[in-house]
Amino acid sequence: MIDESALKETLLYLAEDNRTNYIMIASLTNEIAALRETVRGLDPTFREVLEVKRDESEAIGERHIHNAIAEYDQIVQRLKDGYVC
Repeated sequence: MIDESALKETLLYLAEDNRTNYIMIASLTNEIAALRETVRGLDPTFREVLEVKRDESEAIGERHIHNAIAEYDQIVQRLKDGYVC
């Protein structure tokens, strides 16, 4: 049986952590958007260069992202199956 107090503490921590992550991601997204628009104003070829760099970055990061998501999926499945420790 799971200790309700420990479960409540864990859920509270996860909610606070998710809130913090959301704020950080939103802030980072705003900064990136501001930088993108600044560079667009300085260099008319930026859009094409950005598309090429984005494709290169996605190709490099795709494996890492896939692995990270798979690890999270495993954690979620173990929790659903009742594995706690």
